[in-house]
Amino acid sequence: MNWQQEQQAFWEWMTRPQDLRLSADAIDALMAPHQALSQVEALAIYNNAYHQRLIQISSELYPVLYHTLGDDVYTRLWLEYIAQHPPRPGPMGLLGEHLLEFARQHAQFGQLPALLDIIELESLLISLFDTADELPLTRQMLQSLPADQWPEMCWLPRQDWALMDSRYDMEAYWLLMQTHLAKENAVAGETGFAVPLHAPEQTAFYVVRRVNHRMQFQRINQAMMVFLLAIQQRVCFAGQCEQLAEQFPQEDIAQLSLTLLLKSIDLQLIRA
Repeated sequence: MNWQQEQQAFWEWMTRPQDLRLSADAIDALMAPHQALSQVEALAIYNNAYHQRLIQISSELYPVLYHTLGDDVYTRLWLEYIAQHPPRPGPMGLLGEHLLEFARQHAQFGQLPALLDIIELESLLISLFDTADELPLTRQMLQSLPADQWPEMCWLPRQDWALMDSRYDMEAYWLLMQTHLAKENAVAGETGFAVPLHAPEQTAFYVVRRVNHRMQFQRINQAMMVFLLAIQQRVCFAGQCEQLAEQFPQEDIAQLSLTLLLKSIDLQLIRA
């Protein structure tokens, strides 16, 4: 075994959750003996320390998820996740890039919709933070466009925002959790409150966005959700008005579409 192969073998033993006893012969052949520990026991110390450090970092990236589940359940979730999705080189923000997909397919965690929404929201808050800055469209820029060009215009979305929906009141839960996190010696999993459920059959819509290099999210109404989805799908302004007319036939669509467009500009969601 050459040096590169030895390094690769050591990396695999360190980074992948596993029963190292199954690789005992290979480890014995590579590692020098220790008077107090076997080679397997010595490597297991590093293996465990590596994963505990990853879990500790992840709890800082996903503080609401961590304090929702508590240390034991959170640790089990991440050990199972890392076993399927080992970390890859790059920013630590990539650590949970597949966490939502993994949780959705998990036999236990996939049955907890509020938990999945928490994972989705915190994952968006992490991933959107590092997107590129783009010049936003302003009202002055809009006014400079000839009115006869508006129907064919496809307003381009900036990269630093995303949409999500939930049956749960994520804004209320985040406020409760921030109060909990502000306490000295806050214990994960011992919050004393749950994720508030909206009224039956009611869904809340949220826009998650970066504002002055800080992440936030806010609730939007259904009309705004329809409008912003159309922007993401590169639907022209005339097509957006048609979609609004189909879903809100009682509304003054000309006024509604203009109001939503100006609101999107004020929130800096449209690229210049």
